[in-house]
Amino acid sequence: MTRSHRAWHGAVSRWLAVGCLAWIVAGCAASGRVDWPSRVGSYTYDDSVKEFGPPLRKETTSDGTQVAEWLLQNGQVYSTPGPGFGMGYWGRWGWGGAMNVNSTPDLYLQLQFGPDAKLRTWKRLHK
Repeated sequence: MTRSHRAWHGAVSRWLAVGCLAWIVAGCAASGRVDWPSRVGSYTYDDSVKEFGPPLRKETTSDGTQVAEWLLQNGQVYSTPGPGFGMGYWGRWGWGGAMNVNSTPDLYLQLQFGPDAKLRTWKRLHK
């Protein structure tokens, strides 16, 4: 390996490292993690509608408490190959053919607001 080739390789390696680090930092900054405990008592129902849009479900109790839910993430359905013996895709007998089908639940955010429309409690729900 020549000296110029090593220098070029070193420069490319450094730029790749800097690019990966910037990508990781940007991803962490944009992860959307919300500090819900700090919002209790000051965050309002109107703030939540501005941030998340109208809730999927909203109930108001007799004491004026509002409970609202937003869908944060749809569940996923995925399949993995499983053990089995049978007719394969190409029409040959052999191992394979069976699939395991799995799913993950939907993720919801439930916010409870007092009669003053200020956040009282919050929960993440899997349904």
